[in-house]
Amino acid sequence: MFFIQLFVMSVFHSCLGENGLLRVYYPGNIIIGGLFPIHLKTNRTDTSGPLFCQDYDIQMFLRSQVMIYAIRELNLPNITIGYDIYDTCGDVGLALRATLQLLKNQSDPQSCLVPADAQSKLPEPKTKVVIGERTSEASIAVARLVALSSVISYGSTSEVLSRKYKFPTFLRTVPSDEYQTRGMVELVKTFYWQTVIIVGSDDEYGKYGSDSLVKTFSKTNICIEFVHILSADFNINGAKTQTELTELLEKIKNSSAEAIILFTKEINVEIILKEAIKHKFNRTWIASDTWSSSPKIFAIPDIQLAGQVFGFIFKQIEVPGFKDYVMSIFNGTQKNAFVEYYLTQHPLCSNQSEEVKVNNCSLNYQLESNQCLGTSFLANCIDKEESYNIYLAVQVIGEGLRHLLKCDDHHCERSSKFTASEVQERCFLIVLLLLLLFCC
Repeated sequence: MFFIQLFVMSVFHSCLGENGLLRVYYPGNIIIGGLFPIHLKTNRTDTSGPLFCQDYDIQMFLRSQVMIYAIRELNLPNITIGYDIYDTCGDVGLALRATLQLLKNQSDPQSCLVPADAQSKLPEPKTKVVIGERTSEASIAVARLVALSSVISYGSTSEVLSRKYKFPTFLRTVPSDEYQTRGMVELVKTFYWQTVIIVGSDDEYGKYGSDSLVKTFSKTNICIEFVHILSADFNINGAKTQTELTELLEKIKNSSAEAIILFTKEINVEIILKEAIKHKFNRTWIASDTWSSSPKIFAIPDIQLAGQVFGFIFKQIEVPGFKDYVMSIFNGTQKNAFVEYYLTQHPLCSNQSEEVKVNNCSLNYQLESNQCLGTSFLANCIDKEESYNIYLAVQVIGEGLRHLLKCDDHHCERSSKFTASEVQERCFLIVLLLLLLFCC
């Protein structure tokens, strides 16, 4: 099937770490890296000014806190697990910059990532495992860069990442798109639809996903009326976007297809559906996992006018104890640089009458900067998909370390000095077991 407390005072660096990236760091014998797009995008198209991050996302902030919470729950005798987490702002370039920082030896900031002697071995990084990235596009770039440390993604589903000869250090706690595309074909067959449209995008997620759909549909009697691959800069090039969007909607308008599969990232879907609503389209849409449960899509005005949507989501499981953690997140023991930054965006309300009363986190995308919020709003924004995948990733690392260091409840036989490849071997077996349990 596809369905997939001991609190310590946090020592953190200033909100903007090296290279101007929002960062939180806690020292330890073993460091786990983290990559999270807490801001969803940058102003990279504006070449006239400095680069800065935009669209602060409360749910992604909470997901970064899941990692911190889960690490604090790990209980390895006489060993402190630290973390080094970056906000990558939904930008591949910034994700690579953060990864380079993680690969450096923190005990020697001046150390070089690549030795001068080509015959020498690469220096052993103190960051043994990196949790991230969220998107397949970013994970592919990061996994290509990382030669020694393991990378465990909580959201990257592209089939290409399953190719071990290309990405030997990549692992994930989420199933590959192979299962999703099979599910979409079965859905179409269940409703006896004869014709579909596939909309993908020129990136690692949308291209490989749409290719997989075409391949799977070719084994059936279902007709693909047309496949449209959105350009790589579809969501950032104003005039070109509008031209391409008009062309796509005209093709859909003249189509008799019974369902339209949007296998692309959330921001592209948002643009398409807003325009579809504007032109009073009422069609049947099939959602990939990037947007099937997206609060941002649900928050589009008059979204119900777009028609009916069938989506695929992962099995939803609540992170045990995390809601209580969030309710006390502004206490001294839980505070970290990301929490401090959150308070600059949304300070706590001085009284209950000012608080936003809402059960749906889609309001997250309609809030003005500096809108005060209470902890109850944050608690309502905790998701049960990616958050649990992040929690699982930390648990995988914890179990891997427990086996590697030969730990019981009282002591560990080995010291915390080991190679990243040793961790990867242990983590690989645990991730494989998890995916067998969730996907089969």
